[in-house]
Amino acid sequence: MKEYILKKPSHFDLNAIMDSGQAFMFENYKDGYLVITRNNRAYVKENGNNLEILAKNDTALEIFKNYFDIEHDYEKDFSTLYNLGFPEDVLEFSSGVRILNQDAEEIIFTFIISQNNNIKRIKKITKALTESVGKKFLDDFGEYYSFPHAHEIATLSVEDFHEMGAGYRDNYLYHTSHYLKNNPNFLADVAALPTKEARKKLMTLKGVGPKVADCILLFGFNKRDVFPLDTWMEKVFHERFDNNIKNRVKMAEIGSNEFGELAGLAQQLYFYHIRKR
Repeated sequence: MKEYILKKPSHFDLNAIMDSGQAFMFENYKDGYLVITRNNRAYVKENGNNLEILAKNDTALEIFKNYFDIEHDYEKDFSTLYNLGFPEDVLEFSSGVRILNQDAEEIIFTFIISQNNNIKRIKKITKALTESVGKKFLDDFGEYYSFPHAHEIATLSVEDFHEMGAGYRDNYLYHTSHYLKNNPNFLADVAALPTKEARKKLMTLKGVGPKVADCILLFGFNKRDVFPLDTWMEKVFHERFDNNIKNRVKMAEIGSNEFGELAGLAQQLYFYHIRKR
């Protein structure tokens, strides 16, 4: 593996990013993280004003630069949110949070697993799934498993998912894996659609409701005009927007309209703030 040293971009706090609930294929290691995406694993850590990435080669480095959204202008985004009247306390507290660009197929399954779940259990179930049918790789840190494709996940039974700890989500994982296996153009079709139509198409998958669909759109398809609404974000909405609105779909629509293409980032800043303040 090769060490790469990059100048740390603005609005980049590695601990905040990895603790923001966007990704589950990583683990703490020494003073950084081992992160897995798209069959690759890298060791990533901050060192002063630098970001150190230990990756397999230049191609892997580009994968992780994209994963961490290194080239995106967050200075501009934060400035725009400030000018829109976004709360300064949230901007300051969550200033190191950014959007992770991840594999859409992985995000579909991990966010189905995430329903009514906590991060520790989500990671445990995801790890069991990868070790069951994912591909095994070896690097300087030992063995690791990539996230499997739908056709590989479809080899598992409902009972297999249940034994992994998926609970009632076992049926969702089973049916979604078979649907994606039998509809190989589904992901490309979603990517090509405008957000509203893409959301509707994703919600044809068993176990995917509005909130999970919006998380998939944001983290898996880079559609940043969504405002995912869960229990935490409902609290934010009632504190910061309107305490009288109870419908989460309506709340998400208002958030999207309020912030446009920055709705996804705004949601992540609010989400991190309310969980960690």
